[in-house]
Amino acid sequence: MRGLFRIRSRPLDLGEGTALFVAPHQDDATLGCGGLIHARRSAGHDVHILYLTDGAASHPDHPRLKPGDIAQLRRREAALAMSRLGVARQHVHFLDLPDGRLPHLADAELRQASQRVTELCDEVGPRFVFLPYRFDGSSEHEAGFTLVLNGLGAARAHPRMIEYPVWALWSVSLLVRPWLQTSHIYRFSGRADHQAVKRHAIAAFASQLSPTPPWTEPVLPAGFALAFSGDTEFFFESP
Repeated sequence: MRGLFRIRSRPLDLGEGTALFVAPHQDDATLGCGGLIHARRSAGHDVHILYLTDGAASHPDHPRLKPGDIAQLRRREAALAMSRLGVARQHVHFLDLPDGRLPHLADAELRQASQRVTELCDEVGPRFVFLPYRFDGSSEHEAGFTLVLNGLGAARAHPRMIEYPVWALWSVSLLVRPWLQTSHIYRFSGRADHQAVKRHAIAAFASQLSPTPPWTEPVLPAGFALAFSGDTEFFFESP
């Protein structure tokens, strides 16, 4: 399926301008867009990162790690990953919404979160916003797409909105829908150094990729990170 996407896709050519990358969880933007993020920073373009949830639900019922501990750990991992990709610390933003509850926020919580997205967009003035694919196979990612869309609707700027897949790249059956319905499919194939730095940034998420004792298996599926270690990232754009 990825080979077909490569054939149909066009190179992603953005030009100048600030980009805002939105991630429901701390590893999402690095997995889906890490090569592009590093390339944008290497070219001197401003990059901002917005993490929607606190990531605290990644280890349910862990006997040693409490949700608050996990949230702090994942924030440190996110900061480390972004420093490896060249993103300035002051350009990394956290909404700290409750992980696992993003699709079920109360109306007041949703309005407040959307307003914070609006305020950040007004402050940053992005020309491009990269947000999770609307049908990514994760209720959190899909809710994150809707939340950001609502926030952008009230913002002064009207950036170009581009979606990136995460779980859809792992479960390739989820790629059938964008193949059939997405207006534009883009690919970004960075230089070897961009991909090497991306792999180094992905490694920052040890809590997701390595066992957390006494558990003997990581929380992400075996080989998950390898699905994102290639030389091409895909993006979707619809009217």
